[in-house]
Amino acid sequence: MREPAARWRAAVAGWFLCAQIASAVAPAIAAAQASTPPSGQRPAVQRGQEYYEQSRFDEAITLLKELVDRGALTGEDLQKARELLARSYVKKGYPVQAKEMFKAILRNDPSWRPDPIRVPPDETALFEQALKEYQEEKPSTPSRPAQTPPPSSSTPPATPAQIGIQQEKKPITKQWWFWALGVGAVAGIAAAAGGGGGGDGGTPPSNALEYFPGHP
Repeated sequence: MREPAARWRAAVAGWFLCAQIASAVAPAIAAAQASTPPSGQRPAVQRGQEYYEQSRFDEAITLLKELVDRGALTGEDLQKARELLARSYVKKGYPVQAKEMFKAILRNDPSWRPDPIRVPPDETALFEQALKEYQEEKPSTPSRPAQTPPPSSSTPPATPAQIGIQQEKKPITKQWWFWALGVGAVAGIAAAAGGGGGGDGGTPPSNALEYFPGHP
């Protein structure tokens, strides 16, 4: 009779002990589950990182390419997704796609470089090729053509004095010496005519000076 009673008491004690342990451990388990969301609820870039680390490169490419193409990411998340996508392309043997993704990173941040500790040599080597192509594709700044000075005229400009002389020059018919010569010629002809006719000793007619104009 005593042996079954002892077993019963031991079973009851064990049940109480298990209940106490469960009550103490349950909050910790619940907190751990709350801090670790299901795979479908984790950030997409984080899931892409996990796919890469698990060598699930096809799944990483499918997930990250869809996010990048539809513009669902910005800032650091976009740069990280492009990096993981380029590295996954390298692992799958797609060098052209990998270089294009690396160049997309450089266009957004020309100073970006892969971490030599985390990134293996094969991925670093392909990035160096992409960097060289990116630098060759950068447009050079066009040089400004030299300005040609206007051709100089062989004829120097007229001075103010020359301009005054040109402005004051009058037609020859308005010059006083022209009329003086004309009157002298008429007087000479008249004197010659009077002398030839036996007149008063060659005195020119009194009206000869009427044609002499006044000094201008």
